[in-house]
Amino acid sequence: MFRLMLLLLIFCCFCYGGYILGERFNKRHKTLQEILKSILLLQNEVVYNTTPLPEALFSIGAKCRMPLSELFTKVADLLLQGKRESVYHAFNSVYKDEKDKLYLNKEDERAISDFLKSLGELGVYGQEKMFNLVISNLNINIKEAELIANKNTKLYRYLGICIGAMVIIFLL
Repeated sequence: MFRLMLLLLIFCCFCYGGYILGERFNKRHKTLQEILKSILLLQNEVVYNTTPLPEALFSIGAKCRMPLSELFTKVADLLLQGKRESVYHAFNSVYKDEKDKLYLNKEDERAISDFLKSLGELGVYGQEKMFNLVISNLNINIKEAELIANKNTKLYRYLGICIGAMVIIFLL
């Protein structure tokens, strides 16, 4: 009886591990969609409403979900306090702390950092072009993340189940 319970626990652990590994791909897709939403909101605030950048970041932080809301409010705090000289430096210092919660890959980070290097540095016309560029890059990354998530989520879940079943067979 004890052995059967132990085997069931081992099987459940492998299934759970496969589920967790597969969910990382879904979380990247959801995070990219949330980033796109926040950049569209930021574009409206900065380009059309001509709101100062720290106030716009606070506003976006209030409208977004965690962990992006925390990221935007911390960047806005750093800018208001004058602890960082640019949006890019403020974002990088906050992003290092929040990196584990966002599930972004190198391409996503590069697209966002290229955008942040010019945020607040250009005029309204240049800002609008940079917003359009990052929006198109994020749309491409979202489509890619969706395809990868659809494929790999099922793969890792089934892989966890299969490895769990294989370990149980070997232990029997």
